[in-house]
Amino acid sequence: MNSTQGAPWNNPPERKKPLRRKRAEKLARRAEHWGRRLEEARQEGPDMVAAVAFDRLRKALDTLPADARERAFEDVVSTLDQIRERHAQ
Repeated sequence: MNSTQGAPWNNPPERKKPLRRKRAEKLARRAEHWGRRLEEARQEGPDMVAAVAFDRLRKALDTLPADARERAFEDVVSTLDQIRERHAQ
């Protein structure tokens, strides 16, 4: 360690990749994963697509904080009601 640089806590760590880039890559991998799962489900039929979509929704809801999760559940219920009304005709 070079003593002219001061204490190690005064120097930021050197990162191979900026955190912003790492987060973007993680989101891209996640999107690719769900896209692949939905494509495979489409080949098996609409019931499988619904199951994968529900899995994706559950994963997204589980990562939210409690208050945001409650609001999201209310939105999901209202959206399902709208879908049911729209397609009941």
